[in-house]
Order: sequence, then structure tokens, then C-alpha cells
Amino acid sequence: MRNLAKTCAIVAVCLAVADVATAVSQYEPFVRVTVPREPLRLGEVARPGLQQIRSRLTAHVVANCPYHIEASFQGLRHEKGRVAISPKHLSVAINGKAMPIGKSRVTVAQSSKPTRSAGVDVPVDLQVDVMSLPGYPAGRYRGTLVITVMAGP
Repeated sequence: MRNLAKTCAIVAVCLAVADVATAVSQYEPFVRVTVPREPLRLGEVARPGLQQIRSRLTAHVVANCPYHIEASFQGLRHEKGRVAISPKHLSVAINGKAMPIGKSRVTVAQSSKPTRSAGVDVPVDLQVDVMSLPGYPAGRYRGTLVITVMAGP
């Protein structure tokens, strides 16, 4: 009988520890950002010279902790020929903050506290100035807008 009581006590302690571990894992910090799945259309560069193209998307953020979201732009590359427009012929601003092409990032949102349960919408305005030269082939160009999400301030 004493062994049965000890076994029941051990099982009860194990169940209590398992409940605590489950409760802790439910509250791990997370930040979820969703963006539209369709491509961002910047328009067309139709003639030689300086042209400004713009686009906007809305990212939806849900977080249970402080968060920091950054964006970068990787440049423009021709859809078929894979010719890239040189970074010296491009300038980019995200949410009005100028940035170099490539690995540099700008902050698009940050908060020292969690979002409300429904989340918040964060606008991301992309402006690309292109110096189109006759040497670049005509046609569509593609670029990559990278969104980096981090938990913490």
C-alpha cells in the first residue's frame, strides 16, 4: 500500500511538471508577419532617363512580445536575360528612408510591447528611382523585397 501511495505521488508530480511545461511553451515569444502573396507591381521603365516607380504593401503583424521589423531591397534583374540594373543606376527608399541596394536594411516597424490580439497593419512604401540607359534590355525586371522579423526591441 505504501508503494502504491509513493507511485501515485510520483505520477502526480510528473503530471504537474508536464502541465507547467505545456503552459510555458504556450507563451513562448513569437512575431508573425503576413504580406500579400501576389507580386508587388512597380510599373514599367519605358524610356531612357530617370524614372521614379512606387508601390505599397501592407504587412500584418501579430506579436506577443516586443518586436522589430526591417526591410531591404535586393535590386532589379531582367526577367529573361538575367541582366541586373547596376546599383549605381538605382536608388531605393523604404518608408521614406533611403538605403543602399543589397544587404542594408531599414526599420519599418518596432514596438516595445506586444500587439493587440488582432494585430496591427504596417504600411511598407517602396520607391525605386531608376536611371534607365539604352544599354539595358527592354522588358520586365524583377526585384526582391526582403522582410526581416525579430523578437525584442
